[in-house]
Amino acid sequence: MREGDTRRTDCPDDLIGAYALGALDPDELEAVERHLALCEHCRQAVADARRTAQLLAFSAPPQPVPVRTRRQLLARVRPSPVRNSLRFWLARPAWALAATASLLALLFGWQVIQQQRVADRQARQAVEADAQRRAVVQLIAQRDGLLIRLQGTGAARDAHGAIILDPSSNTALIAVEGLPRPATSQAYVVWLVRGDQYYQGGILPVDEHGHAELFLSPRESLRTFDALAITLENGPQVSAPNGQPVALASLD
Repeated sequence: MREGDTRRTDCPDDLIGAYALGALDPDELEAVERHLALCEHCRQAVADARRTAQLLAFSAPPQPVPVRTRRQLLARVRPSPVRNSLRFWLARPAWALAATASLLALLFGWQVIQQQRVADRQARQAVEADAQRRAVVQLIAQRDGLLIRLQGTGAARDAHGAIILDPSSNTALIAVEGLPRPATSQAYVVWLVRGDQYYQGGILPVDEHGHAELFLSPRESLRTFDALAITLENGPQVSAPNGQPVALASLD
């Protein structure tokens, strides 16, 4: 039997998904590449994982820093061009100077608090993005997971994608390409369907390139649902689907 024709006994199954996403450290990368040179089975597994990973967009979109309130406060304390002289400030009563100093101290403290809030939010977003990336790597590496194709319909008929479903961890990843961006007042809503009952699974965000992804981990077992549907609604706060369906997949 020729070397590489069958599955080797030392296949690094737990590293294949991370290798396909470029998430290995140098030592692991070198070990996996040495193995791939000899193992046709794992080379095929890497190719399959990369095809699935092409549907995903892991980078979180940059979030704008809120500055409206800071600009308003700065406008209120901006000095007058006529009265702002050294003589005017020295002629002010002590209580006025103290009040001005207090206002500036409050403004400085407010700016520090706002900057800390922005930093905390960015840190949380980085942690969430990293957690989602790890979850995706784990899902792709699962050998008992299910890959369900998604095809768009109606206004989104050019959209396509997949659902990666892992019943053992009760998680699923929805990845779609080619979705039209919704209007400002609209949102794509994901529904888990059981009989004639619909349970909202979350909002499916779409970037400027039409890429969309959503990681699902519902409280109830995914095995109890019959299907997954995506609809275009006139807002995210809906308790039942009323809008146009754009995709549907059976989970049976």
